[in-house]
Amino acid sequence: MTVRIELRRDAGKVDPSRDLWIRRRQVARVLGPPDPTAIAELVDHRAKVLGFGLYSPDSGIVLRLLCGGQQPPPPDWLERGLAAALAGRAALGLGAETTGFREVNSEGDGLPGLVVDRFGDWRVVQITTAPIAARRPEICAWLAEHAPLAGGQIVVMGEAAAELEGFAPGLEVHARDGTDRGPAQLEWLEHGRPFVAPAPPAQKTGAYHDQRDNRSRFAALVAARGAREAPPRVLDLGCHVGGFSIAAARRGATVVAVDQSARALEFAARNAAANAVSAQVETVAADMFGDLAAPALAGPFDAVIFDPPKVARSRRDLGRALEALTRTLSRLLPRVADDGLVALCSCSHHLGWDELDRAVLDACGRAVRTAGPGRVVRLDRWGAGPDHPISPGHREGEYLRVAVYQRRQT
Repeated sequence: MTVRIELRRDAGKVDPSRDLWIRRRQVARVLGPPDPTAIAELVDHRAKVLGFGLYSPDSGIVLRLLCGGQQPPPPDWLERGLAAALAGRAALGLGAETTGFREVNSEGDGLPGLVVDRFGDWRVVQITTAPIAARRPEICAWLAEHAPLAGGQIVVMGEAAAELEGFAPGLEVHARDGTDRGPAQLEWLEHGRPFVAPAPPAQKTGAYHDQRDNRSRFAALVAARGAREAPPRVLDLGCHVGGFSIAAARRGATVVAVDQSARALEFAARNAAANAVSAQVETVAADMFGDLAAPALAGPFDAVIFDPPKVARSRRDLGRALEALTRTLSRLLPRVADDGLVALCSCSHHLGWDELDRAVLDACGRAVRTAGPGRVVRLDRWGAGPDHPISPGHREGEYLRVAVYQRRQT
């Protein structure tokens, strides 16, 4: 039986090419069974067909559109989408120097609710919606047949997404050798730099490929300061397994890498050793939102990377999130050398460019009353790499923002 979703009269204008999510508050009624395997038809209050998508019966986001118009997607839309996503990655020419990248990026690849990250011989399949969870066997079978890897696949169905969407959480391992034994760690190359990270269950899929190119950009900016007498000093706040730290250290910097997780710091130290920069990377266990009173954090630093976790999951969190960022930045700015750099990251969709600027300006105001950071200017803005495509107009898909600032004396 088909499913038909009828919009309320006051649902607002829905453009299927841009408005890829239909929320429950926009829906007048749903005709049909609560079946997440259904391709649902979306109609307006006049019964005009607007498009077709994946139906999540228990979610606040009832429908995620696959296509607009009068015609439903072809029966093999899933297979076509997977093939197109992998072909798109092959066309990027990442080459043998980068074996860690995103293969499928949810709405950006027309496969909402599905994220696939490659880590060398293994891939991690992250499922975040009920319709994709219902299609898990077909996804894994297609990947195993058409894009087999020497290791295999790890399927992650996180508890938070499962609770919101109404599917069972869990972790599955589909090893190439036919067993359910997964690796203890994930291994990959990033621009020729070897890395390891804990295998799931861990941080999301295991590591953050979205910052891969930004790590090299940041390291290049830091290296430009290396013409001075001493090697540039870098503070990496929220270092995880050391991506920014090692990129900067390999370009000649000395780095203090900070994380609250002892396990993350252990892997950061291992990655520093694998990249022959252990002597340049010091790890410190500390809360990035704490007082940052450890002697190693006193500065001055030529560059700071501040990469917090998602601090605003909804617009209701914005005030609290901005205060947390501002408080930490007000402690960091006086520790930045003249003409030094601050890269402020946000993986929260609701924390946009304006909010990042506001946090920096408010932090400057507070710091002026204490140590006085001088003037701060913005140099650049970065986003996720090309292996993280975004569907044009899908604002929620543009989540990663890195704003790069420079501290000036006057």
